[in-house]
Amino acid sequence: MTSYKLYYFEARGAAELARLIFKQAGVEFEDIRYSRDEWPHHKPEMPIGAMPVLEVGGQKICQSMAIARYLAKEFDLFGTNNMEELLIDELMELFAEISSKHATKIYYEQDETKKLELVKALQTDAAPVYLNLIEKRLKENNGGSGFYVGSKVSVADLLLYNSMFGFRQWFGKFGVDLFDGRTLLEDHYKRVETLPNIAKWVKERPETVM
Repeated sequence: MTSYKLYYFEARGAAELARLIFKQAGVEFEDIRYSRDEWPHHKPEMPIGAMPVLEVGGQKICQSMAIARYLAKEFDLFGTNNMEELLIDELMELFAEISSKHATKIYYEQDETKKLELVKALQTDAAPVYLNLIEKRLKENNGGSGFYVGSKVSVADLLLYNSMFGFRQWFGKFGVDLFDGRTLLEDHYKRVETLPNIAKWVKERPETVM
């Protein structure tokens, strides 16, 4: 039987999507979390000196989206045909772009006034472009009343839920909700949130800042 270990900090962060996949699939894994003080001692053990890292049967693999794709495919959470897989990949790339072009810049900005300006710019300019497409894709599948693709849960649903949760908690400190008024996304969020395995994990997981 394949054994899994997931290495990350004491946070949800870039490892939480992988955790959600494990939980939804009902697959056991070691959730190894290093404190900031512990991390320097373990950094040399990681493929590129960064986390998250997934250890599968003794082999360590890095990059959060590569890990998520692998696990989703292993556990039948990556769609049922090529088009569904393409739409899932598109959503993953959209959130990767939001992260690289916008969220990372906001995170590392030290000036609080400039940070707020970046958040507001994301809210008014960039976010609507991404979210309009995401809503369009969701609506294309059963009118948006079910899952992101097909007729069952996929990693796309978990990614969308996890991203909404994280952005709301983070930008809520600035009084900003990127998803305000987007009923279709809100309803989808609630559907994923009430999935038994996800609801159980959210209730049990460690409370962290990020």
